[in-house]
Amino acid sequence: MRILWVVYGSLDRLSGGNLYDRLVVDHLRAGGAQVEVLGLPQPPYPLGPLQALPARLRREEGLEAIVADELTHPSLFRWAGARPRGRPRGRPRLVTLVHHLRSCEPPPVAWRALARVWERRLLAASDAVIANSRATAAAVRELAGDLPVAICPPGCDRLALLQPAPAGGETAAGGEEAYGGPVRLLATGNLIHRKGYDLLLRVLAGMTDLPWELRISGRSVDRRFAGRLRSLVRRGGLGGRVRFLGELDTELLAGEYRRAQVFVFPSRYEGYGISLAEAAFAGLPFVAFAAGAVAEAARGGGLLAAPGDLAGFGAHLRRLIAEPAFRQEQAVLSRELARGLPRWRDTGRAFQAALEAACG
Repeated sequence: MRILWVVYGSLDRLSGGNLYDRLVVDHLRAGGAQVEVLGLPQPPYPLGPLQALPARLRREEGLEAIVADELTHPSLFRWAGARPRGRPRGRPRLVTLVHHLRSCEPPPVAWRALARVWERRLLAASDAVIANSRATAAAVRELAGDLPVAICPPGCDRLALLQPAPAGGETAAGGEEAYGGPVRLLATGNLIHRKGYDLLLRVLAGMTDLPWELRISGRSVDRRFAGRLRSLVRRGGLGGRVRFLGELDTELLAGEYRRAQVFVFPSRYEGYGISLAEAAFAGLPFVAFAAGAVAEAARGGGLLAAPGDLAGFGAHLRRLIAEPAFRQEQAVLSRELARGLPRWRDTGRAFQAALEAACG
């Protein structure tokens, strides 16, 4: 099978969506598929439809499928609208991969009305849609009607999290042994408004009576928002307790999971929550807002608060920090939850089957 895979930038850029794309592409290639990745430059959002697209998108001969990462919808708006209706014989199938819809993000989101129009156009032009969760699939159908949507959840086992702890002070994931310092909290994800780190810092400002330290792994995508986070650290008296680690490679991130004792996931909206699944795989107790597909990813485990419920989120977190026995109980539940989560090989197989069905 010959596939053209359309994304913004490079699959080497670290984000949940890029991770999903990269691991699925690796699986397809390992199975013999010829996958060409077309990386588009990402323009400012409202200028997307004005972008001149590469000629490669107009040369479809020999392709069986074009997989479009839905996040590229602004740039593909005109191209999708120009594709002939009726699916002419010999044309490759357009399969749209949806991690989450921008038009579903919580306020404040600029350009939401445009996002609904532009996303609907790409979805309507698609022969099939692959979504990462039932919640995302429902959002697709609400926006674009009764489209064929296959659900292929992400895996959780990318990182070498459960190997024996190396020398140098690291413990096994979620380990409490021989550690008498503050409780180590970990959050992962790029520094953008949707990830809710401002909410987390507001909660932690009310917990300075407890022993904890927070480490945040993620790229500073929105400099203005990153500045706001640092201001919240100063105003909340959290200096010395909060560390922004920047973007970490796989090995360093795995080390952060192994050293952590609690995973915090304050996201305002998620199409799934890969890092939450990885935290469960690491055996970490976690607290999160049940926003988007988070409850679906958690599968009844963990400690969830209603979206925006800072008091509920804080109560869960306070108990995890203050009560070691409760922390250990929740760690056991996370390990039990992880047994039922998909592995990346499952994701790859499901995606391949959905792609073959779309092209059949």
